[in-house]
Amino acid sequence: MDRMKTDYSNARPPQWAETLLRLLLTPKDRESVSGDLLEEYRDTIVPTLGSAADRWYVRQVGSFLLRASWAWGAILGAPLVIRYLLDTLVPPTNYKMRATVLTYTIMAICLLTGFSAAWRTRSMRAGVLTSFSAATMGALFSIVGTGLMLAVWHDPATLDAWRRSGGLDEAFIDVPLKLIALGVAIGALGAVLGKGVARSLTTEVKTGA
Repeated sequence: MDRMKTDYSNARPPQWAETLLRLLLTPKDRESVSGDLLEEYRDTIVPTLGSAADRWYVRQVGSFLLRASWAWGAILGAPLVIRYLLDTLVPPTNYKMRATVLTYTIMAICLLTGFSAAWRTRSMRAGVLTSFSAATMGALFSIVGTGLMLAVWHDPATLDAWRRSGGLDEAFIDVPLKLIALGVAIGALGAVLGKGVARSLTTEVKTGA
């Protein structure tokens, strides 16, 4: 029994998953939370699940990423759904203004997502990762929302309005892909700013002390 425990005490989850987990945690939680999860992995999960323990650990890390990004994903998806809803119910004569407002709104949210995550974790990579995850979920939310709207409103007049506003290919493919690209690019900029501001404030506190 002691030998088996020693074997379990040496067990390690995938290194990339451990690294990802630590990225997503705040500096004050980085050691304690990752240590607690590793302890549970060794003491309970490996003896119980065996080779499936690594999949359990990866799922736990995935849940941390989901918690960090789902709200931002919903915030990113909401403007797209609202825009499509307005185009369906109140078609404008000129779609350019709505498209411009939507673009700048999405860019601002992506910037805030990367900034917030990098600020919280003091990690630029965490900011980019969280922004990418949020943008992906936002794209999925918009696709689901678009599909639900089409299930409710699919008369010829509505479909014609959709074609004039960009078409179904734009709603289901082009815009979601562009959203993910913006999530990475603008989120990276936000992450740089977030980490930079956090580092600057930390330096000022230390200097003041």
